[in-house]
Amino acid sequence: MKTITQLGLALLSLISTLHAQEKAPYQIQGTLAGVQKEQKGMLFLQRYNTDFNLDSARIDQGNFHFKGTIEGPEMANLYYINTLGERSETLDFYIEKGKITINAIWGKLHTASISGSPLNTDAKQFEETHKTIIDHISALTTEYFEAEEILSQDSFSMDSPARALINKIDIDLNKWSAQLSKEQATYIDQNPNNALSLFKLERLLKDTSNQQLVTTLYEKINPKLKSTPLGQQLLEQLRNLDNLKMGDIAPAFALADTTGKQINLQDFRGKYVLIDFWASWCVPCRVENEHVQKAYNTYKDRGFEVLGISTDMMLDNWKKAVKDDGMTWVNVVDPESKVSGQYHINSIPSNFLLDPTGKIIGINLRGETLHESLKNIF
Repeated sequence: MKTITQLGLALLSLISTLHAQEKAPYQIQGTLAGVQKEQKGMLFLQRYNTDFNLDSARIDQGNFHFKGTIEGPEMANLYYINTLGERSETLDFYIEKGKITINAIWGKLHTASISGSPLNTDAKQFEETHKTIIDHISALTTEYFEAEEILSQDSFSMDSPARALINKIDIDLNKWSAQLSKEQATYIDQNPNNALSLFKLERLLKDTSNQQLVTTLYEKINPKLKSTPLGQQLLEQLRNLDNLKMGDIAPAFALADTTGKQINLQDFRGKYVLIDFWASWCVPCRVENEHVQKAYNTYKDRGFEVLGISTDMMLDNWKKAVKDDGMTWVNVVDPESKVSGQYHINSIPSNFLLDPTGKIIGINLRGETLHESLKNIF
């Protein structure tokens, strides 16, 4: 299989021969029923997962209209705020070239019907085909957020009943998420000419342990899709992860511990070490600390070490969490996210397991998966 570097050079050569993509026009028209006349507000079209509004529109006799240009397909949010300041739920959908029609009802915006868009039609079909998996993930995610809130209110107490509940939910979530990832990979493999495959690749790459799978699937994608902004963004992400795949030597760094002493990754050579990225405010991290503690206590006398890297900016909160969670291993802080950026961490908790030579032998090993991996080593 080609390495990512070879892939990157080949694609950059291809992309350099292409003219910059012309922006394509789009139109979004539709209806929003159920808005009270005296509470008319604004409908907002927002770039997905950002605070950037692409456009806004007023409802005219139940109708709305947006138009603009895009360089390639992208995800967007649609939501409404009435004159009372009440915000509707959000509709997530795809913008692409052409005319898209959306028919929605206030209070049920997320169930809107979308027509005139092959990309949205394909996405809807994927959701319907895998409805059982998606519904389980949605329900479990809601339960998880509710348990997170309880644990936060309990100040992350080790005795909080929410901890046990989160651990149980996490096991189920991982099972269903793994199944969805498998279905996404199958879809990409079978639909290399479909723009939806790029968005599925983006989802898969949110877990960096999927980087080798994503690389293999990316090679199969239609060159025209690779030349879109999202296609080039994925290529850049893969190239950034080129030195962080299984078998690579982990990048060196040095950070200060709780006493201010500089700790160097090189100091851990000769032992298996888990580089663990976390933060005191991150509920999943605080729950995962319990599993890391169990692993550390079991294998610390057999050549296993943990190097915890906190992304906290409030150092007092970090030190308190280290004490409260019984984190007796080495802990350093990365308030400016220099090392987190070096390791391209886009979500926490995240971790890398290294062998005694500093080689990466595991990525994002959580819960029982971490214990099983260490059991196989020791």
